Amino acid sequence: MRNSYKYTKMYSGGEPSFTEADFFTTVIPLSEAATATVGPTTELDSREQDKEQVKEQDKEQVTIQDLIQFCSVPRSRKEMQEFMGLTSRRNFSEKYIKPLLRAGKIEMTVPDKPNSRNQKYKKNEH
Repeated sequence: MRNSYKYTKMYSGGEPSFTEADFFTTVIPLSEAATATVGPTTELDSREQDKEQVKEQDKEQVTIQDLIQFCSVPRSRKEMQEFMGLTSRRNFSEKYIKPLLRAGKIEMTVPDKPNSRNQKYKKNEH
């Protein structure tokens, strides 16, 4: 409550009011400057937001399909990661390699040694 008084006076010069009844209510008066919107105020309507989201999903799907096609020739994790333009090894493995292996889209060239430094991944032709 002390901070409510302190900061309300700082930002608007007013004092907050606290009302206790069936519900506890706090009213904090703010000046127009304290509630001004920062940055662009144009908002995308929901249809435009949906379109943007679908574009991002399509872009990622195309990228995954491109990655699978890239693996027509056996590729190392590093080669695959560079192809995708990604730097985080762990994130790449969790987000791309493991799901593609589980889905049967790619397979390991050395399945008996998944952590082998010679491990490569190739497109599953089945």
